[in-house]
Amino acid sequence: MALYRATQRNVEFKLPPLTAAEKIRKGLCQVLCLSGGVLFSFVRRPKLAGEGPPQRVLIIRRGGLGDALMLTPLAVGLREAYPGVYLAALVSRQAVAALQGNTAINRIYEVPASKRGFWKLLRELRREQFDTAFILHRFFAPSLLAVAAGIPRRLGFYWKRHGFALTAGIPFDPRRSQVVQITQLMNLLGKPAPEAKLYFTPSAAQRAKASELLREWGHDPGRPLIGIHAGGGETSGSSEPVRRWLPERFGRLADNLQQQDGAQVLLLQGPRDEPFVSAALASMTSQPFRVVSGLDLGTFAAVVGACDLVVANDSAPMHIAAAQGVPVVAIFGPSHPAYNPPAGPGHTVVWAGVACSPCYQPDELAETIPLIGKKEFTCWRGTHECMTAITVEEVYAAVKERLAAKRLS
Repeated sequence: MALYRATQRNVEFKLPPLTAAEKIRKGLCQVLCLSGGVLFSFVRRPKLAGEGPPQRVLIIRRGGLGDALMLTPLAVGLREAYPGVYLAALVSRQAVAALQGNTAINRIYEVPASKRGFWKLLRELRREQFDTAFILHRFFAPSLLAVAAGIPRRLGFYWKRHGFALTAGIPFDPRRSQVVQITQLMNLLGKPAPEAKLYFTPSAAQRAKASELLREWGHDPGRPLIGIHAGGGETSGSSEPVRRWLPERFGRLADNLQQQDGAQVLLLQGPRDEPFVSAALASMTSQPFRVVSGLDLGTFAAVVGACDLVVANDSAPMHIAAAQGVPVVAIFGPSHPAYNPPAGPGHTVVWAGVACSPCYQPDELAETIPLIGKKEFTCWRGTHECMTAITVEEVYAAVKERLAAKRLS
């Protein structure tokens, strides 16, 4: 089985077949987009030239921690291009911590959990009188929120017919890095795209706390410190087990690194990761250096920042490590290897490239899932082959390769 250790941009999606209910939801979605396109064709769209620089900007990006981190290069780019801009972000409650302390952002709004909270948010957004919104989704609904909030300039992505409520946009390609494409939205304001780099900086107190913890744990700076994250893909609103490599293989990888290379392995455990970390532990014949759990996000990120390398699924800790400049070996299965890799240089994406992968396309999924209730994405073939095809030996070799490259750099 071929194993790819780079982002494969020419890979095409193999979308799963739709059930009857999913076909109906998709059809209704397409009708809504067509109707919206007709309606908004009669609405005067402001010309960007001559409008002047943005004064009050809202960035909309709901989702998990990793999704919120993806808006940070755009936020930093806006702050550098327009130092006096008032910049706010609207993100999910679980993602707020990813933006706290970010000096580019003046205010963080939470996506409400109830209809009453939604109307309260909408009234508040209207009072703020934002002049520009960046919508970092392809699905049409967040654009309509910006319309309802009275934001005249709405910038985002054209994907199928979902961009009908935008005043300007750029085509979105799900086979390219979404972080890079997010930064390219700056071009709509006549500005160059900023560096596609994620930003999350723990405070001095959090870094000091992480250093203190490592001393207490007996960290030996002369031996590799490697973080392993066996979880991810599990939030209050969605469950995506197919994006996780097998926990027992993470355990065996940890054994190899400790027993053969003398590495100190940290098992990284965030919210809802307990079952996967427990399964990894149960498969180990050695004891990990430490299970890292119960820390606030900043201290957790500072501990990750002390690592020589992190091995993770396509998950928030993968992005947190990349934001700290830590080399990552990222394990991908149903996701496109070029769509969501760790941002920046010095990382490795391990992807088996089985015949039915990539099949996970979030935008297509948004058209077919029910609007109410927890969203679930499982292997449509029931084999989990895109993850089971990746062996411990292949990931171990990728880790050794990346560590050697770091030593030479």
